[in-house]
Amino acid sequence: MTEDEKYLFDLNGYLVLKDVLTSEEVDRCNEAIDRHDDQLREREGSLTIGAPALGGTSNRKDLGGMLAWERPWCEPFRAMLVHPRVMPYLHVILGKGYRLDHGPGLIAMDKGCEGGTLHGGGVERPDLSEAYFFKSGRIYCGLTVVEYLLADEGPGDGGVAVLPGSHKANLACPREMTRGEKYQEHVVEVNGRAGDVVIFTETLTHGTLPWTADHQRRALLYKFSPGFQAYGVGAHTVSYPDYIMDMTEAERAVMEHPHYH
Repeated sequence: MTEDEKYLFDLNGYLVLKDVLTSEEVDRCNEAIDRHDDQLREREGSLTIGAPALGGTSNRKDLGGMLAWERPWCEPFRAMLVHPRVMPYLHVILGKGYRLDHGPGLIAMDKGCEGGTLHGGGVERPDLSEAYFFKSGRIYCGLTVVEYLLADEGPGDGGVAVLPGSHKANLACPREMTRGEKYQEHVVEVNGRAGDVVIFTETLTHGTLPWTADHQRRALLYKFSPGFQAYGVGAHTVSYPDYIMDMTEAERAVMEHPHYH
């Protein structure tokens, strides 16, 4: 992670990394998803909270459980736990020994799919599991999202949107802004091509714009935490699930329960 990238992440709360996955890796992921498309579930409840500006003709679809799929379909998703292009960024943002807090999960949106209200922001975080601050020359970050794009997200398509700098906000985001009704000139639609990666702190105010493109949006989200910290319940209760024991040593290390390294 370069000094410029550190500055931009600290300034904006997110980064876009280009061409992280090859076209072959993207194809493998999409083929595996297609093999399990019977598990895709459309959300029953709306994410717009009644905001007309974010409405659509369908709800988003969700899919999880990729790490436990049979081989070879699980393999590309396991590899992304420790992707060599992404790991150095997580080492800076979260520290070495970072862990998967929860996920991965696929968000799929067909043309006309509704968006979701903006949420999050520095002032709204109740505890250190999602906190963001900078001290003594380094970044301290809680829950962090790594979003692998498995389909293009071009200008005007919709998809993930963020409010740059809001991870350090001291006041709550105006309600009309979260609903897409006012101040939208400050909201940035994050664009990228299949294979790109968006990294952002969960503390950043973010949401989803209605999907307008003809092709299906496919965004794969991994949520990581520092190794000593947790936001979600994680993959464990007392012992490792069988599928974790089938991982490589490096992949398995990312699946550990929270503890001080």
